[in-house]
Amino acid sequence: MSPSPDRCGAAAYVRAYLRAPFRADEARRRRARQIVRAGGRVVTGGMTCGAQWELRDWLTDELVGRGSDGPGGLRVALLGLCHADSLYAESDITTSDVPLSLRRALEEWVCEPDTPDEDIAEFVGWAVDLVRECR
Repeated sequence: MSPSPDRCGAAAYVRAYLRAPFRADEARRRRARQIVRAGGRVVTGGMTCGAQWELRDWLTDELVGRGSDGPGGLRVALLGLCHADSLYAESDITTSDVPLSLRRALEEWVCEPDTPDEDIAEFVGWAVDLVRECR
């Protein structure tokens, strides 16, 4: 069943919303590779327990540093590095024909655990397995 013309914009928005986390992760990894090519390093990690901290290379998981000197030591260790958490960007889902209130309602509908994957799949014209993967 193909979507009616009245809901094409809403279905396109839901498809974009379902794909958004994957696109955000791709953009984040692309930015990390740019930083590495420019000679920088992208790390993940932080305080682990008490005054202990650990940093790992975000792309390779190589141990970059470890210490027991608390937040001050961690701040020093992070100098000149880029933390992977800083690479998140705002959602780039854009649509000109779906009002904000409808976008919010669609997002709630998609995120509602009681909404069947089959309903979403029919609405957006996807296979149920793809909807499950994205949800």
